[in-house]
Amino acid sequence: MTSIAFIQNPASGARQKLDFPVLIRRFFTSDKGFNVTFYRTRFAGDATAAAKRLAGEGCDIVVAIGGDGTVNEVAQALTNTGAALGIVPVGSGNGLARHLRIPMNVCRALELISTAKAHRMDYGLMNGVPFFCTAGVGFDALVGNMFAQADSRGFTSYLRQILKAFLSYKPEQYDLAIDGEAAIRRKSFLITFANASQWGNNACIAPAASVSDGLIDMVVVGSFPLYHAPRIAVKLFTRRIDKLRFVEVFRCRTATVDRAHSGYVHYDGEPSQTGRRIEVKMVQGALNVIS
Repeated sequence: MTSIAFIQNPASGARQKLDFPVLIRRFFTSDKGFNVTFYRTRFAGDATAAAKRLAGEGCDIVVAIGGDGTVNEVAQALTNTGAALGIVPVGSGNGLARHLRIPMNVCRALELISTAKAHRMDYGLMNGVPFFCTAGVGFDALVGNMFAQADSRGFTSYLRQILKAFLSYKPEQYDLAIDGEAAIRRKSFLITFANASQWGNNACIAPAASVSDGLIDMVVVGSFPLYHAPRIAVKLFTRRIDKLRFVEVFRCRTATVDRAHSGYVHYDGEPSQTGRRIEVKMVQGALNVIS
């Protein structure tokens, strides 16, 4: 029997009303060789605690039902264990699921988990906190904080926060040290540390990023004139943002970013605050994921 557990964040995305236990029973039964556990989270961090307990009890697969934040919570408990991560994407952006080509349709995602095999993937650490898709500082971190405080979820709400922040946001000065080399200074709109290629909703900030190459794609978006904003949006959604002259991509195993003051960062879209120094490193092949 394959022991499989499903951890649902009932607050994720716009599909909370789906009856997941009923849907799960379509694909995972004892006749098909599955022993199923279902758990709904109750508060922030609950998914990590539940996944850690389940992995410790010998669970073979732990499935995150939610967005990138829920995936992050479950995945960090499964690193360096024998358990594999499954994803049923029902969040606002679903960046990692989209990168891994996991279907956005719930039933198709469940079917994939029931038939596909696991493979190894990397993850990153920013100031010791794990991220599996992207982490960052600058404009996207500010928007992540605003989105977390918004009354509604979904892409429309996220776009509203972007437009609200964009006109008043000022790029900041950063000192970047890459793989221990001498620091370089950049005035940047944002800096994204990408394990996977996108933030979510197919907005590809790092088109060439891979979750299995042992490298972080550090994308530095410099200052740009306001009239370039529509062009940037087009490049984001056509996987060509790295072709813009004010965008630099550094592929590295470690990076250090120093800024003038403490402020917002994000880990897989979840906002946080940290000090002036940000240290990032890649952890290679430490997570099993089904895709």
